[in-house]
Amino acid sequence: MRLTVLATLLALTAAPAVAAAPTNSFTNDGDTYSYTAKRAPNGTVLVNGRVETTGDTFALRVAGRDVSGRVGDTPVSFTVSADTVSRLTAEVPADSQTAALGAN
Repeated sequence: MRLTVLATLLALTAAPAVAAAPTNSFTNDGDTYSYTAKRAPNGTVLVNGRVETTGDTFALRVAGRDVSGRVGDTPVSFTVSADTVSRLTAEVPADSQTAALGAN
């Protein structure tokens, strides 16, 4: 279930990129997720956050359509749509240090 929520997180509409992004959050099925996103020097997007209701942290790396990382101690891997990649590329531009992925 949380994997589905994290995939949904990547498909959210973005807030404008800012120099130092605030942590964004959303709630799904009673769990609150807080996260930030930034572009790594190699072009991948790094999404780091926490499931506030459980304390689990997550770290995701988005490279093209492939997403990998971990939620708590559990490794995860999934694919997102080309549309999601297009939005993510626009939302976390290559020249940004840190950007928000979704609206609060």
